Amino acid sequence: MRTVLVVDDEPASRRAVERALDDECRVLAAAGAGEALRLLDTEAVALMISDQRMPDMLGTRLLEECTVRFPDVIRILLTGYTEVETLLDSINAGHVWAYLTKPWEPRELRLVVRRGLERFDTGAENRSLLVELRAACERARAEAEQKGRLLALAAHELGTPVHIATNAVELVDTMMPAGTETKRWLDSAREALAWLSRGVEQLHRAGEWNSGGVRISKTPFDLGGMLKRLMQRFEIIVRRRRLHLETQIDPALGWFDGDERWLERAICNLIANAVRFTPDGGYITLAASPGAIEVRDTGVGIDAAVLACVFEPFSAAGGDIALHSSGQFEFGSRGLGLGLALAKAIVEAHGGGIELESAMGQGTTVRVVLPSFGT
Repeated sequence: MRTVLVVDDEPASRRAVERALDDECRVLAAAGAGEALRLLDTEAVALMISDQRMPDMLGTRLLEECTVRFPDVIRILLTGYTEVETLLDSINAGHVWAYLTKPWEPRELRLVVRRGLERFDTGAENRSLLVELRAACERARAEAEQKGRLLALAAHELGTPVHIATNAVELVDTMMPAGTETKRWLDSAREALAWLSRGVEQLHRAGEWNSGGVRISKTPFDLGGMLKRLMQRFEIIVRRRRLHLETQIDPALGWFDGDERWLERAICNLIANAVRFTPDGGYITLAASPGAIEVRDTGVGIDAAVLACVFEPFSAAGGDIALHSSGQFEFGSRGLGLGLALAKAIVEAHGGGIELESAMGQGTTVRVVLPSFGT
């Protein structure tokens, strides 16, 4: 049974409230503000009813003190004065939930108390849910950190044998005459190891980032120049795929205060995705203006059902894992599903944001918004 505290310096008034609420709840009584505060310290009070005119402290002052020290308690004011200033003071300073004027009706008092206790119960439920939500968020944060450490550990453990195997293949390849069946198998092994090496590198970068091992180091750099150099790296790839690559860089783009290496990685991931998911003969555009960078393609697009999780690591937006191919930039080839997640983390670390628009069969546009470009 919930507890109600009645504060009134008149014994008859206290007894009247106790009688009215006897069947509704457990009732405690205090003859003044000091006694009321002592009871609040020791009892689990859900609702307090205070008279306004008391010799040691006005009810509004007591309720104001209760707001600071016991904010969850529902507060009701009893007053024989209906002046507007008094009511406004009590509501504003004491955060009074309701008030009753003397003489009050028992039925009216019970109704107000019932509703007040219902409000307390709702607040208690909300506070419990909030505690659970905070605990869930903390668990999710800890799990994310653990995943980051596992990614970094996996990349470290896989990196050494991949490196050794790659060197062994290269050594054996030098001993084999050209055109033999063994030579063709070695070429296949070399391609597979190169793909595996790229995957390990992605795991390593994602693990570094999620575990907090990477630090942004900001220095002013020519953003337009960086983007032009980045696009040049894709020229041979897109020529081989007969893709049409267009670069639109505003001359006013200027310099940007950021980490050039990590931002280059983020934009590179976006362009690489556009290349992989655009059929041969399609179009890819990199457009950059002060404050925004866009990568647009005429590719296959992304299913609306998975757009909401497109920036999550290992997102379903990458398609069925059973259909993944192990190429690097061939149409339909896929990585580990970490590129967009890492790009988002890098952009947000620079105080920016990233958005994606896509529809099946209609291509994709990724927009990066960066703050305060230099000139």
